Formats: sequence, structure tokens, C-alpha cells
Amino acid sequence: MRLKKYRKVLAAGLAAVMTMGMLTGCGGGGGNNAGNGGGGQSSSSGSQGNSSSQDAGSGEIVPLKWVTIGNGMPSNYDSWIAKVNEYIGEKVGVSLDMEVIPWGDWDKRRNIIVSTNEPYDIIFGNGNNYIADINLGAYYDITDMIDANMPGLKQLMPDKYWDGVKVKDRIYGVPTYKDSSISNYAVWDKELVDEYNLDLASLTEIESLTDIFTTLKADKNDYPVYTKNDGVYYIFDVYDQIGAGTQILGVRYDDADARVCFTLEEPDIYSALETLHEWYQKGIINPDAATLSEARVYNMWRVAQGWESAGITSWGPQMGKEVAVQKVGDTILSNETVRGSLNMVSINTKYPEKCLQLLDLINTDTKLRDMFYYGEEGVNFEYTADGKAHKINNDWAMAGYTQASYFTVTQVDTDEYDQWGEIKELNEQAVSSVMLGFTFDTAEVSDKLANCREIWMRYRSEVMTGVQDPAVAVPKIKEELMKAGWQDVMDAAQKQVDEYMAAKK
Repeated sequence: MRLKKYRKVLAAGLAAVMTMGMLTGCGGGGGNNAGNGGGGQSSSSGSQGNSSSQDAGSGEIVPLKWVTIGNGMPSNYDSWIAKVNEYIGEKVGVSLDMEVIPWGDWDKRRNIIVSTNEPYDIIFGNGNNYIADINLGAYYDITDMIDANMPGLKQLMPDKYWDGVKVKDRIYGVPTYKDSSISNYAVWDKELVDEYNLDLASLTEIESLTDIFTTLKADKNDYPVYTKNDGVYYIFDVYDQIGAGTQILGVRYDDADARVCFTLEEPDIYSALETLHEWYQKGIINPDAATLSEARVYNMWRVAQGWESAGITSWGPQMGKEVAVQKVGDTILSNETVRGSLNMVSINTKYPEKCLQLLDLINTDTKLRDMFYYGEEGVNFEYTADGKAHKINNDWAMAGYTQASYFTVTQVDTDEYDQWGEIKELNEQAVSSVMLGFTFDTAEVSDKLANCREIWMRYRSEVMTGVQDPAVAVPKIKEELMKAGWQDVMDAAQKQVDEYMAAKK
């Protein structure tokens, strides 16, 4: 059995791996985000393992394998990794091999690696698999190793971001400190903003948009809201999913009473659903939205997660138009936002400290960070006279957001804006969810919760694109949920939340 192998490692002085619930939710906004993408492959260090303390100070170069996601192996991987290994060998005494799994193969390949105990030392993941893999005993409990082995990242990243990956007060993953909080922006076609002299600051509530969208529909004979089957999903971002992994259960981020709720019945969500249905009936939303897996490139209006200058560097260029952006709501920090990009250390690695030292170095050393983010110097990028990074080509296949902090990456020479500074400022101003650091242990209701998730998924696309009237759909959904054990799920969640909040006082 795999877990017996894992427990041999725990005997070396690690804290016992705790048993948790099933999946946690993660906001993967896909094309609505302002992020970027990545590649690599190879050998391994880590079958059954001892603590690496025996190697400390020995001068030995220890081999590590890092599994991540991207566009496959870079064509110049061999020359790139040789330069990386020369650098990190001198700095922290490790050599590295990368396996970068293509996007389309990621879920299947990653599941095989973890579930069959395939050797690796570090693996990328997110909130979709973090809790489930902890339940399998797949990861090292690194809580008591961070201070000694990651002093740079401890200084760079505020403690509340470490809180975002805690599970029963223990840490099993290293967050990628980037746009690790959610900031939503309304992205408008600037031509329309100018033509209609729109005051965007007055158009941040979903209900406030109906009149202008009605006018745009009549004048332009087009769909002001062109969306795909996940609909206008940002309306749920104000609800912390507490690890339940579904939009319909959560605690509002700013609710000091921490009331677990059926979000579809909450006044703000219900009102938004009514508005979406009105839009659909008026032809404001494209009629095929519920069946589309991809939206079109052009949008009169949409809401995206990112930062303001992404309008110039990303959203506008993607659409081929000049855009105007307006922030919508608070910047929110929650478990889900932090867990969007994590790197975990295998329970079977021989070198857990070295894994953390490598991750600390890539987060804090700009030269190494640039090597991962931009590729091989002289092949993929070069430094300009004023110290910026100039991309020689766009061939580099590795995904920058998976690796380490944005805030040690050298600014690219085409950027006129300090987007890293902008993101960091948003993080620092973020409002922490009242549930930051809490993860719902779903073990006692896992089957019921899974059934309830499936019920919502059957309705979600038509509810979120306005096809169904919430006055009809929400009671029908609730009736099915209650038959599937929804009340037990809600009660179990509230009980744990109450205990967590009481312990914080």
C-alpha cells in the first residue's frame, strides 16, 4: 500500500499527516484572468527518503525533480537546464530536472504521478487537488521547516498568505506570491465609453448596467454581454467557498458572524441572477451562451480578474481594441485566491530542506527568477542597457505563474507600467476573508457534498447565463439539494466554522 510507504518517512520526525475532507474550490477564471503560461522534463531523486539533514554542509550536489504544467519541453531545455544547474549548484547545492506536462494532459498525468507514488521532489498544484492530495499523505508537512529554509520568502511574502494554505493549522504547500488576491475589473470597449460618455464608476453594480446595455443592444445590434457557459461568474467572488468546492455554499468574505449560506438565496446573488435573466430575455446576453465552451474575443463589456494596467498590457491587446477599466468591489484575499498556484514537497523526497531552499532561491534571486520566467539568456531574452528584459522571441514554454513570485521578475522592456508593483500594492491592500486559514473538513459529508455539487453543475450554465428564471430555478435546485443531504452539509460546515471562529477569539 502507498500510505504504508509514506508512513515510513513520517517516522523520521515529521508531524503525522492529518486526514482531511475531499476537494477544495479554486477560482480558475481561465481566459478572464491577466496571467500567462509554460514547459520541461526528466529524471528524479526521490523514492523512499530520509531527512536531508545528513547532507547539510557536505558539499554534495543533490538531484531534485520538479513536476509542473506548461506547453511542453522548451526546445532549448538541455542548454537552459545546464545553466540553471550551474547556478543553483553553487547557491544551494542542488541540480534540477523538470517535467513540464502539457495543459491538456495535466489532470490525468498529475493524478497518475501522485496516486501511484511516482518519484518526484516538488510538484505544482492548486486548490483543486491540494486537500485531496494531503488526504493521501502525498506531501511533507513543511510548517516547522519554513523559517530555517525559506528566510527570503518569509520576508517577501506577508504571513497572511501562508495562512491561506494552512490546513488544520499545518502547511503543506508553498504559495506562488503573485496576484494572490482577487481584484475584479470591468473591461469596456473605450470607443463605447467615449461615444456614450459613460461614468464607469457609477456602473459597478450589476443592476446598474441594464439601461446602458439595453441602449447598446438597440443601437449596435449586438450582444453587450457575450459570454460562455460559466456565465457572469464573478458575482460569487464575495463568497468564500471554505474548501467546499462549490459556488452555492460559502461565507461572505466580510461577514463577521461567519454565517454559512446557500448563496443562491442570498439577496445580492439572487438579485444578480434576476438581472441576468432580464438580460437574457432582452437579448443582451447571446442566446447560445449556456452551450458555449469558448467565448468570442470581442466584448463590449466583461469582468476580468487582474490589475488596472492589464487593460493596456493584456486585455486591450487580446481584444485588438483600446479598453477602459473600472475596479469592481474590494480586492479580496482568501484561501481560494492563495491556492491558485502552489508548489508542494513530496513526502518521499530524500531532500525536503533542499526543496525548500531551492524554492526560496527562485522566489528571491532575480537572476534565477528571470531564467525560469523568460528562459535562457541570449536565446530567449537578453538584458537591456537600462537593466530591463528584452524578449528575443516568444518561444519560452514554461509557465511563469507556476514557479515563484512575480515581484522579483525583471520588468520587460516593452512595459511602460510597473505592473509588478501594482499587483503587490493590491495584495497589500487586500481585505482578508473572515475565513482565511479555515478549510472545511468534509469527511463526514463527502458523499452528500459530492452529490450536491453535481446537482448544481446540472443547472449552473443556464442559471449563470440568465436562461432560467431564478424564481423557478432556485427553489427547484434547493428541493433537489435537500433530498441529497444539503442541510447536513450546511450544518456540518457551520459547526466547524463556529468552532474555528470561537478559537480565534
